[in-house]
Amino acid sequence: MNKFYKYLSVMTLASSLVVNVSVMAEEKEQPGQLVSVEKVKNEHVNPTLWLPGNVISRVNAPISAEQMGQLLWIEDVGSQVEKGQVIARIDNRHLVLQMSRQQAQIKRYHADVVYLTSQKKRMSALSQKNNTAISELERITKDLAVAESEVLALSMQIKQTELAIEKTAIVAPFTGNISQRFAHVGELISVGRSLVQLVDTNHLDIMIAAPISIAPFLQKDAKVLVKWQNKLVELPVRTWSKVGVQSSRTFDVRLDAKDLTLLAGSAVTVSLPKEQVSKATLVPRDALVLREKETFVLTVDKENNAKKVNVLVGQGSGGWISVSGAIWAGDEVIVRGGERLQEGQKIRRGESLVAKR
Repeated sequence: MNKFYKYLSVMTLASSLVVNVSVMAEEKEQPGQLVSVEKVKNEHVNPTLWLPGNVISRVNAPISAEQMGQLLWIEDVGSQVEKGQVIARIDNRHLVLQMSRQQAQIKRYHADVVYLTSQKKRMSALSQKNNTAISELERITKDLAVAESEVLALSMQIKQTELAIEKTAIVAPFTGNISQRFAHVGELISVGRSLVQLVDTNHLDIMIAAPISIAPFLQKDAKVLVKWQNKLVELPVRTWSKVGVQSSRTFDVRLDAKDLTLLAGSAVTVSLPKEQVSKATLVPRDALVLREKETFVLTVDKENNAKKVNVLVGQGSGGWISVSGAIWAGDEVIVRGGERLQEGQKIRRGESLVAKR
């Protein structure tokens, strides 16, 4: 039995030595996480101001009824509709009856016109032979003119009734999405009553209430940074208001956001220029790690360990972006391979991808 225990102890010790040797060999083979690094630099850029913005639709309108009547049908909330598509219908039976009555009246006046026209011809022929009174010819001429004017007036009324019938089918004035419904089937709708809210979801803007003081530094089509969640993109300044709001000392700035996959009503933050060009610290755009509540970069210390540095993001310049924080020109930042790195973890340098671009 003693021999068995001695044999078991020797085997356990041998196994431990094999495991330790394997771990040491593995650590020797992998001294740290392979990453690409780039040096921080200084350049002249526009100082910026981060402001809240809202994604809005350029075309957003309540669609109202132009005729009175009972609502027979209406599109549901969330429906995508095309320009010219019917989105609601109002009962038009009273208008159809009205048009039938007008058409009957115009037939009667047409008959009067035909009769009076022939009477006028006959009376004109008789008057030339002095066989009738001039006053009778004048009366018939007057009655014919009245009948013709009645025909013209009724023709206009029929056209108006046709237009009214057409307006009982409410159509979309532009392509968009129905975001709200203000009426329900069976309701008696009055003229001007809002039925739905139609929003153009293809042409979006980001609207920012910016301080009037930054107005001199804005340029049309200039690219500015927009951040939401863990994304950072550049969008052009589309336009801005030339009149400020006196109470808040702000004015509206609009960015073209048509290519963003965001819903109207989403909140973002936008970096707008606030001063003239000045010197700033720049890091590669890929070095930024974006989180909902913070933005940081990973630098490399003297012992080749990863170090987390929180930064504030400023203006972009090509593949680089200005930042402020505990970071200086000449520091090394990780631009590739640091997605899963933890602060204090060992790294080893690979080829610089930023330099190749």
